[in-house]
Amino acid sequence: MKINKSKDVDIYLPQNNLPTKDMGSIIKETIKNNTNNTYIIDPYGFYGQSYVSENGKILEPYMNAVQGYVSKDDRLCHELLVILKPFQTIQQSVNYNVNNRGIYKYSKGNEYFEVTNSVHNKKTVTLLGCEKYVEELESKGYKVLEDSIVAKIPLVP
Repeated sequence: MKINKSKDVDIYLPQNNLPTKDMGSIIKETIKNNTNNTYIIDPYGFYGQSYVSENGKILEPYMNAVQGYVSKDDRLCHELLVILKPFQTIQQSVNYNVNNRGIYKYSKGNEYFEVTNSVHNKKTVTLLGCEKYVEELESKGYKVLEDSIVAKIPLVP
């Protein structure tokens, strides 16, 4: 299932739904570059709005995770940012919306979806740092991925 809007870079879920329980492994999306360009992607650089629906109605989280923001220093920027080369395909975990901090309770027999509308651009990538590193990469001809995730992803309790 493709979850992003860009035609230059595709982001696919590894399956057609997401499990709601911790399965002990990290889900890695397939990211495919369809162009001659080299892209800069921050797997935590998608910001927007998300919610979970239960049987067609918005489900309120029973709790919100408390989470701070960490400024990205040069070392962290080099570790975090993905450099996607021309026509390269990689497996990489992606946070669909960093703003989504809801923790939900699920019941078997109900239908659930995660509905996400988020963007990834130079502003979201450099929001907490990495400006100098991104500018250095851009001077080499790399491009920050300008994209959005607009998806309704089935959840399986």
